[in-house]
Amino acid sequence: MPRFSPYIVSIALLAILTVLPAGSSISQVRDRWKLDCIVIDPGHGGKDPGTIGVTGVKEKHIVLKIALKLGALIEEHLPGIKVVYTRKDDRFIELYKRGKIANEAKGKLFVSIHCNSLEQKPSKTHGFEVYLLRPGRTDEAIRIAEVENSVVRLEEDYEERYKELDEEAFILINMAQSAYAKHSEKFAALLSRRAELSPKMKNLGVKQAGFYVLVGASMPAVLVESGFLSNTKEEKFLSSDLGQSHIAYLLYYGIKDFVKYYEEHLNE
Repeated sequence: MPRFSPYIVSIALLAILTVLPAGSSISQVRDRWKLDCIVIDPGHGGKDPGTIGVTGVKEKHIVLKIALKLGALIEEHLPGIKVVYTRKDDRFIELYKRGKIANEAKGKLFVSIHCNSLEQKPSKTHGFEVYLLRPGRTDEAIRIAEVENSVVRLEEDYEERYKELDEEAFILINMAQSAYAKHSEKFAALLSRRAELSPKMKNLGVKQAGFYVLVGASMPAVLVESGFLSNTKEEKFLSSDLGQSHIAYLLYYGIKDFVKYYEEHLNE
């Protein structure tokens, strides 16, 4: 068995220990796991612009606007659910701190919002994707995770913090987070279904990759790629208020579907 850094082990232990505290009654567990807090994570920010679109549009600005619109929808239509943002303005937040924010807020659902891009610009590829935290199965999924994870180079002491997050470490973390796997998969499927129903977005389905931002969140968690900024038409759509509202509503209805499923599951 390889030796893992304290950072990786602490993540795994946190995920295990928060599942079922010793001495808890069924009613206490239900209360503990009531879906009363959703954490919205707009990717990138500050000195990290994220991907750059065909016309120079920055991912960090688009995802923040989508996130704020999504949060407003949740607060208006899902009473009793608190919304927590990892950032509400254009600032740089380290990847490991995003999961820490979610855990300290006692979040029950974590949604990291991003935009995709290809090196070739403009390109024809377009569409909406949902990602789960697992080792990537395809070259494209691995590429996307590497791009999103590369932001750690902007963090201080990043080499020490992330050096052991290899495939074996992800297996350990996945085992620790297995309590959330079913709900993460269900949430991803519901979001993908909403994308399938969208008249304006192509649904590219549910995929998996090793995104660092999902590692530390001890709760059901997904990362969404809202569309491709390397596609001229999709960049224009995502840059517009209409396009950002459309993605926000897509995510909102997926969350609403999940809340219904989650509450039914909790009652059972």
